[in-house]
Amino acid sequence: LKVSPDGKKLIVANAKGYGSGPNGGSTFKLGPQGSYIGSLMNGTVSVMDIPTDTQLKAETEQVIQNNFTIRPASDVKATPNPIPAFAGQKASPIKHIVFISKENRTYDEVFGQMANGDGDATLARYGVGVTVKARRGNETVEKANVMPNHLALARRFAMSDNFYCDSDVSADGHRWLVNTYPNEWVETGTAAAYGGKRNMRDTSSAPGNLSLYGSAGSIYPEDYNEGGSMWDHLDRWKKDFFNFGFGVEMAGAYSDSTMKYIGEKYTVNYPLPAPLFDRSSRTFPTYNMAIPDQFRADVFIKEFNEKWKTTGLPAVITLMLPNDHGTNPRPKAGYPFTESYMADNDLALGRVVEFLSKTPYWKEMAIVVVEDDPQGGVDHIDAHRSPLLVISPYTRKNYVGHMHYSFGSVFKTFWNILGIPCLNQYDAGATDLSDLFTDTPDFTPYRALSADARLFDPQKALDPFDEKFDWKAFSQSEELDRTETMQKRRAEDDAQTREKAKKKQKSK
Repeated sequence: LKVSPDGKKLIVANAKGYGSGPNGGSTFKLGPQGSYIGSLMNGTVSVMDIPTDTQLKAETEQVIQNNFTIRPASDVKATPNPIPAFAGQKASPIKHIVFISKENRTYDEVFGQMANGDGDATLARYGVGVTVKARRGNETVEKANVMPNHLALARRFAMSDNFYCDSDVSADGHRWLVNTYPNEWVETGTAAAYGGKRNMRDTSSAPGNLSLYGSAGSIYPEDYNEGGSMWDHLDRWKKDFFNFGFGVEMAGAYSDSTMKYIGEKYTVNYPLPAPLFDRSSRTFPTYNMAIPDQFRADVFIKEFNEKWKTTGLPAVITLMLPNDHGTNPRPKAGYPFTESYMADNDLALGRVVEFLSKTPYWKEMAIVVVEDDPQGGVDHIDAHRSPLLVISPYTRKNYVGHMHYSFGSVFKTFWNILGIPCLNQYDAGATDLSDLFTDTPDFTPYRALSADARLFDPQKALDPFDEKFDWKAFSQSEELDRTETMQKRRAEDDAQTREKAKKKQKSK
């Protein structure tokens, strides 16, 4: 914000301005900026007259009317839907929430083939019956089933084709993911860091010495909002929770060739909120692409049974399954393609849902599955559109919801179920997920589908307890959202898109 020197004009700069729009599909025109979400931010600058006191009151009321419908609780009619319309309206039959986070996928690349959703099947590279090609070399798999459990879960339970990540990348996504939101420090720093100008390496062109953060999942003191995050909110309202992997991915050491003059560099790790520290698994592995999601599923199931096999399950469980982030192929470890990591992730999700659906808690459970951001792919509606799966005996069957949802929608639903207030304006102003639910439950357990063996071999994907585990791959695993790698992959895909367009034009 800035006021003109004569005091008559207000100048407003908005970095995200018009938003990104689509970054793939037949109607998307690939420009010089490419399709990477971080390059599609179209900002605006607005210049307007400073309103008088009378105008300010009227215009403020207009903004509220444009964005929110505010009415007395007494006006809300009771319905049999299991999701209360607001906290305290009624008791929900759902007593346990399992919140699962994954990494970087768009709606179209996972669910583009869903006939009852607004998808583009040509972009569904992680669907079923697709062709998988190696990024290096000529190896190809025809009619591959990359993420069959995602599609089976969507057809069995409920999903949305109108859910959007508020985030662009992991640096801001891991804030939104825990019901806080990035402040000015993060919003400006993320653009600078992911733009390649500011990073922790010796080659950084930033002023000062190696400035700015990466995309570790912890929230830093500089951007922790006054009301805190979901961890503080749950603790404040005495709602028990337990965490497997959320918010504890610490910044790693830098020991590549850029550090040759100063040796290995260890960055600052930030303090965890006390409620999170006290309620986080000490055995669950966080982000490292050399660790299979199968092992994460194993650890989750083992610890779940040790703690809560028959009683005592907390109200909220959080679980991170990050391997759909993808990285370089490792054929000897069961990952011959980048898509192999998606298959690993898909099988782990299927196994976790199958396990949970066979516990005594299933009759009172809702599982919500999201991505932290959509930066890894493209979508024909919007670069921010991403998968949202809601899995519960109380979800509508084979249902695709079309209402607009965001991270705030997810948290508003959680708080309404638990009977506690919203935490901030983003969840308070969002639409809840009640459209995806029904008052007629179906308690049938889910049965996970196996992975396509041509893409992923779980027997080769060793866990860290195996004596043959590849510790070299572990130490060399890319850190979360290594920007040059993420942008390079998108640039390679863009080059293929341009080549296809040229061939199509020549054939006319």
